Amino acid sequence: MNRLIAESLVCLIMAALLFMCGYLLEGLKFGMFCAALSLSSDLGYYHGVREGEKNEREKQRIKWKSVHERL
Repeated sequence: MNRLIAESLVCLIMAALLFMCGYLLEGLKFGMFCAALSLSSDLGYYHGVREGEKNEREKQRIKWKSVHERL
């Protein structure tokens, strides 16, 4: 649960930083665009990480199951 909170906080901080940079460079619309782009890319990245971890756990489960069957 702590990891989920930390990842969510990182997503929000990155979006806020990119919003401020975009706002300072071009204005409100560009800042909102940068924040939305940051959130979508961060969420996609973390979704991919979660899927990869789930696949890795499944591989380990299958591996240990086959080892247990051999014994």
